[in-house]
Amino acid sequence: MTTLACKHVGFTYAGEEAAVLKDVSFSIDEGEFVLLCGASGMGKTTLLRLIKRELCPAGQLAGTVFYGDKPLIDLPAAQAAAEIGMVFQHPDHQIVMDGCLQELAFGMENLGFSNHVMKRRIAETTAFLGIESWLSQDVQTLSGGQKQLLNLAAVLALRPKLLLLDEPTGMLDPIHARQFLDALKRINQDTEMTMIITEHRLEDVYPIASRVLILDQGSIGFDGSPIDSIQWMNAAGTTHRDWVPTVPAYALQLDPQLKSPPLTVNQGRRWLRKQINQLKEAPIELATAKAQVSKPFISIKRVHFGYHPEKGVFHHLHFQVSQFECVAIFGGNGSGKSTLLRIMAKLLKPKRGYVRYDKKRLQIGYIPQNPEAFFMHETVRDQIQAAVGSDEALLNDLVADFDLKQLYDRHPHDLSGGEMQKVALVTVLLQQPDVLLLDEPTKGVDPHTKKKMAKWMQYFIQKGRAIVCATHDIEFAAIVSTRCGLLFDRELVVSESPDVFFADNHYYTTVFARLTQGHDLNSAQLLKLKEMNHL
Repeated sequence: MTTLACKHVGFTYAGEEAAVLKDVSFSIDEGEFVLLCGASGMGKTTLLRLIKRELCPAGQLAGTVFYGDKPLIDLPAAQAAAEIGMVFQHPDHQIVMDGCLQELAFGMENLGFSNHVMKRRIAETTAFLGIESWLSQDVQTLSGGQKQLLNLAAVLALRPKLLLLDEPTGMLDPIHARQFLDALKRINQDTEMTMIITEHRLEDVYPIASRVLILDQGSIGFDGSPIDSIQWMNAAGTTHRDWVPTVPAYALQLDPQLKSPPLTVNQGRRWLRKQINQLKEAPIELATAKAQVSKPFISIKRVHFGYHPEKGVFHHLHFQVSQFECVAIFGGNGSGKSTLLRIMAKLLKPKRGYVRYDKKRLQIGYIPQNPEAFFMHETVRDQIQAAVGSDEALLNDLVADFDLKQLYDRHPHDLSGGEMQKVALVTVLLQQPDVLLLDEPTKGVDPHTKKKMAKWMQYFIQKGRAIVCATHDIEFAAIVSTRCGLLFDRELVVSESPDVFFADNHYYTTVFARLTQGHDLNSAQLLKLKEMNHL
């Protein structure tokens, strides 16, 4: 039975001339788990909001969205609210109540459910998700992962038939992201609830998706199985090839004619075991990297900091970043990654200890987790022009590489999340600071744009500058970082090279490390595989 159908759907935002969606047509059957892919700004969020009628943006809609056999517009408001649920990327954007139980009851109260029904559904839903232990807590004390599970529980309590998820793990650390996706998998399998998810963690979503839709230039470019989508992306050119998840990408590099590449790490490990002989037949010469002579830009010593007297964020924290370094900072939601960047930028003052710059006029570039707070001008053009120094060549290269001219006349706040991130990065790179502090710079960014971001960040540190990047994006950090740190229990408990960091970890580690762990590969073979790594 068909749950949802779009027939020749197009959409143009109010005040815009170009349509963001053009002649989009597809149908989704009950129980399907559909992964919706596409470059940043391609209309994924717009499409989901058109389906979630209460969130439909202002603009001109063409075509028809059907729910079941009825046009969505004809669906009674209460039925639309209950049967079509949505979980957003930002956990805090969806929560409206102070207490967990009140948040779970909020949607049902608005739809007139009885107390008996509400209690029963809350009990059943929270038991299914395993979240009963913290339901008595204040919402603001929860981690990002807990908040997102709370949002999911509140939606599930309404018993939706269609669940829309707009990059729901974008703000979650790797461990909580997998827990969240595991919960979605169980719900889909146990209840046959239809799901549509947009997500950039393709490695984790591909194995559980039953179907992939790819938006390309505002229309459906591909509609089919996950395996067929990989073959399509691999053949469709560089931009789409960057979307291939890491495990099948490695396999296709080793065997371009492979028809059914592995999707999961376990499948990849079994497949790689059979290919080791091929790697042994093609040894390569190992290069020895030259050590860069560097000086410390920022030193943090014995820092204590807390937002509340009874609960500290940092206790006796030591940290240093030097020239030619890109330091990736990992940690669970609420571990203090964003706070560390703000202390380094001297936007927060430690209670004890000190933050020392190597010179009085050290230039700091800082992009916060929410890039909306970064923009100060009415158009992208004005934002970029205000940042330009004397290096016009750098401006031209950045604008061309990130394809920003098409965004010049738009207000920064009207951009998609991924577009905001790349405009913010270009703006701060044009200022050429000594130290660049980035808080989740790849959030909402498509794989092709990530590749460009990595290239420019590497260029930046090669010029004798430094970057500190708080991130949940392990695969990206493995490409750009020269050092990795892990925050835990108010301290930086680990600070070491990426090779050592990822090799010694089981959870905060790359797909590459999980693929090769336990295999008898020499250094040359490992390097050959690493050179195949992509974003």
